[in-house]
Amino acid sequence: MTTMKAKIQQSGKLKGRAQSQQEIIAKSASLTSALSLGDLTDVDVSGQTDGVMMIFDGDSGSYKVTTQIQNDNLNIIGGTY
Repeated sequence: MTTMKAKIQQSGKLKGRAQSQQEIIAKSASLTSALSLGDLTDVDVSGQTDGVMMIFDGDSGSYKVTTQIQNDNLNIIGGTY
């Protein structure tokens, strides 16, 4: 069995050393700092105010927050009463 050592540092770089030609594969990872929805690359939170909703915009390929939903492809079914 080959001895392998690896260390993931705060810089986000993975450093490792192996005695033979093998890949180092991370089996788990954890984040220590808090993330927010706006940290995601496909979410646009500009214009965020109290009471907004999030909707996917197919033209831009991202999620946007809005207070109004005007989309011909959206059907909201509230059930039968």
